[in-house]
Amino acid sequence: MLVYVLDTSAVTDPRLRGVLGVSSLESVVRELTRWFTRAHISAGAQFYMTPSTALELRGFLERNGVGDDVINAFLSIVSIKAPDMYGTRIPAHVMSNWIQEVSMRFYRGLRVAEQMVRKSSGLAYSAGEKGDRDLLEKQIAEAIHELRARYREATRKGVIDTIVDFDSVILAKELNGSLVTNDDGIKRLCQELGVKYIDPPLFISQLLIILREKTPRRP
Repeated sequence: MLVYVLDTSAVTDPRLRGVLGVSSLESVVRELTRWFTRAHISAGAQFYMTPSTALELRGFLERNGVGDDVINAFLSIVSIKAPDMYGTRIPAHVMSNWIQEVSMRFYRGLRVAEQMVRKSSGLAYSAGEKGDRDLLEKQIAEAIHELRARYREATRKGVIDTIVDFDSVILAKELNGSLVTNDDGIKRLCQELGVKYIDPPLFISQLLIILREKTPRRP
């Protein structure tokens, strides 16, 4: 049985526009709806999302101008299922590794903050000497932007950091399905737990192969 668990990036990955030959996010959602329907009918493929992922996806699509009718049509062919958080077991070493990783990333984030404070202090002193308030405000805004980017890189990239992501991994493990995602942190946890995963563009290629095999050929 073909079972896929979708995270948000299974729909929102920008590369899907090129793969599907469309130019807008709404068109991507329409095409995925059509493809999923065909795959379900011809190959029995099943598509799942956790409630938290479905809620996050709906919010993202609405904010980016995708119509309610398009969103509802897509979600109507996706089964919404919460993971079994009590019956699904994960090895203790996975949690141990995660705690160590988070602790290390907290330290990295602290180091980034310290570096940015030193840098900002120098910029503020220089702008203050010149008496240029506009320059000071500009430099502060740039420093905050840089701090956010560097802090995010140090603390979040490559690690599970939301319950939405964790839910998707646990559901894929529970269903023995393939998790469709482009998130490095999710992929890393999948590797540790032996959960199958696939990148969104490769997922589309896989569906195409399946549909070709299942479509009757004309004599």
